[in-house]
Amino acid sequence: MSAPFLIAYAFLWATLMRALLVKARVLPPTCARCGRLFERRALGQPVCNCHDH
Repeated sequence: MSAPFLIAYAFLWATLMRALLVKARVLPPTCARCGRLFERRALGQPVCNCHDH
């Protein structure tokens, strides 16, 4: 196998695992643009405001 194929496969695997962990509510959902949480878990925690503008 070539290196670019292995990198692409690893990226796909990581993306699918993240989606499964979010669906199982192990990880919180985050914004694809900024990477921040959509809702606060603690007071004063930064949240996504990409869609406010």
